[in-house]
Amino acid sequence: MKELGHGADVNNIASIYNIDPKNIIDFSSNINPNVIPNLDKYVIEGLKECRSYPDISYMNLRKNISEYINVNKDFIIPGNGATEIIYLLMKSINKRLAILNPTFSEYKRAAILNNLEVIDLQLNKENNFEVNIELIKENIDSFDSLFICNPNNPNGKVKYLQELLNVIKQNNKLLIVDETFMEFVENEEDYSLIKYINQYENLFIIKAVTKFFGLPGLRLGYAVTSNKNLIEKIYNYKEPWTINSFADNLSNYIFKDSEYIKTSKNYYVKERSYMIKALKGINNLKVYDTDTNFILLELTNKKSKQLKDELLKDKNILIRDASNFIGLDERFIRVAIKSHEENEILIKQMKVALGD
Repeated sequence: MKELGHGADVNNIASIYNIDPKNIIDFSSNINPNVIPNLDKYVIEGLKECRSYPDISYMNLRKNISEYINVNKDFIIPGNGATEIIYLLMKSINKRLAILNPTFSEYKRAAILNNLEVIDLQLNKENNFEVNIELIKENIDSFDSLFICNPNNPNGKVKYLQELLNVIKQNNKLLIVDETFMEFVENEEDYSLIKYINQYENLFIIKAVTKFFGLPGLRLGYAVTSNKNLIEKIYNYKEPWTINSFADNLSNYIFKDSEYIKTSKNYYVKERSYMIKALKGINNLKVYDTDTNFILLELTNKKSKQLKDELLKDKNILIRDASNFIGLDERFIRVAIKSHEENEILIKQMKVALGD
């Protein structure tokens, strides 16, 4: 099987290093450590529904998502994780796609597998990966669609994209925004482009349930767009019944759990501040500011693979070697923000490993 170079590959890593996967503290996976209350109860309810096919139109699921983000349910396309949405989209758009890098590798992989021409545009690490509007304008005639992750993976910064959206609209292009990590952002409503869905048909937003709600095994994501032509194209390719009864049933509860949502947001505001300050106190380490649930780090005295090996072999800590992101090199790693206790373990061991 092809190695795809993502984080969260715990079982494979455990096998390679001869470690019990249950003993690994996984900082490579960007998942909310807080568990939804009554999760077991909701899963059992979903189990009872497994004797029947899921609703092929996902009426209940789309209604629940619609109420959660305050968007017309007809503009919502549910998927088996955000990844299914990405691959369906690549079957449905015009042939030239620009991608702002470094970013999630599945955008480019899905594009290439669907015979799209990919134009790689680079975010500048020296400028904290800011979006360069002039660079977009200079290349505007070379692409039909532009893909951006906001907040961006792997550096975690969120951007105001209204100016970019207007530039894309003025030039009759499609703007694709992956907002998978948007819920982790403080004051997310200021940054999310969901509020523009009704007035911009050239806007396509991808969201995920699995990250913020801590349910990566559930595989539930969705897209939002008012572009009826694009919606129709995607449904022409979409396989039936890709979302299971567990995900459908959980949607009745998780989007309405305002206390869980509030508690999680508050936790990340506080824990981000703690983590960034603590990591900046470690020698031989450059810390990139973040607005979400992971942090990009640049090593100055050793390579990412070396540090990954040391932490895994000696302390059962798994970090993300970020050297395979386009535009990054063998000095970059990414770490998730997990529970406070686990974060303290990481910081302590990073100090030892980096010679503090």
